[in-house]
Amino acid sequence: MGDVMVPRSVSRSGRLIALLALASLATACVAAPASPASSSEPSDTDAAPTKPGGSVLASLTAPSSPTNGIIAWVDRPVAPFVEPTAQPLPTDARPCGSSDLSVRVGQWGAGMGNINLPVTFMNHSDSTCVLVGEPSLGGLRSDGALVLLEVTVGSYFGDPGPPANIASGQVAALNISGADGCSAAQSGKRQSYPKFRIGLPGGGSVDIVTGGFDITCGVSLSAFGVPADAVAAVIAPQSPLTAQIDAPATAVAGRPLVFTVTLTNPTDADFRLNPCPAYTEFVGTGSTKWVATVLNYELNCDATTTIPAGGSVTFEMHLALPVDQPAGSGKFGWGLQGDSGPWANAQLEILPAGG
Repeated sequence: MGDVMVPRSVSRSGRLIALLALASLATACVAAPASPASSSEPSDTDAAPTKPGGSVLASLTAPSSPTNGIIAWVDRPVAPFVEPTAQPLPTDARPCGSSDLSVRVGQWGAGMGNINLPVTFMNHSDSTCVLVGEPSLGGLRSDGALVLLEVTVGSYFGDPGPPANIASGQVAALNISGADGCSAAQSGKRQSYPKFRIGLPGGGSVDIVTGGFDITCGVSLSAFGVPADAVAAVIAPQSPLTAQIDAPATAVAGRPLVFTVTLTNPTDADFRLNPCPAYTEFVGTGSTKWVATVLNYELNCDATTTIPAGGSVTFEMHLALPVDQPAGSGKFGWGLQGDSGPWANAQLEILPAGG
């Protein structure tokens, strides 16, 4: 795929950024363990930034001893990026029932191999109620038969807002999300239902028309949220840096993927790595089970604190693939944490463990 995959935090709303890109979806869609692992000690070799024309890419046959100006990887895991949130809002109203709500299905959204069906719930009763907790989801066949669906909690597209009481005339929302990147979907298979039945946390349910929403790769649900109470998004300025991945064409499940990322500064001013940036790296593969492996680390700023004006710096990266990472072509990307970038992606084929 030619699109740059942009990572996102599952907790945020309205922003199509992926490295989380890759939500773990399922009817049998799971996330691989996110505990970073190191297979070798980082090298103590210091590397100087290179100016344009210098050699910044090197063979990855000796990952513990990078050469040719590549800065060694350091095993410094960090927490995933999460945007600041406001103080919790009151959620002490009575539960909303189906008779309190007018339900509307919005237009599909899509981003980085993920698809979304937004649903809004207007409180048309005379009193305040609340939608808080986990909904259930069922598929209604054309003959009226109900199929309870296994869902993953947490949408790639985030929550539509914070949980809060819904005053009369106010709206809450829910994201129903899927994906189209698994092998089954890529081979043309489709699974959909004419309607979904959404089970409300306080009891009762509402039915919605799906418009053929595809759940071949699984389905996930956000939490209920009140969009009007969402914190206004702060648009971060885009980083002047660009990123380029240099990686093997294949990687083996159960082994670390070793690759490099070159950060280039096209401006006429040095770019300071202060504070030292963190980054997110991810691989997602699967046919019937989509496994998204997402890891977060800090750059090796011990070796350099600057991307020079008009120059580049290349960093070694390690991404520990779990043994159960499904074989096949997948989504592979890297990016500095946050909204500013840069981001990059590359083609990658996963071979089975032992291959």
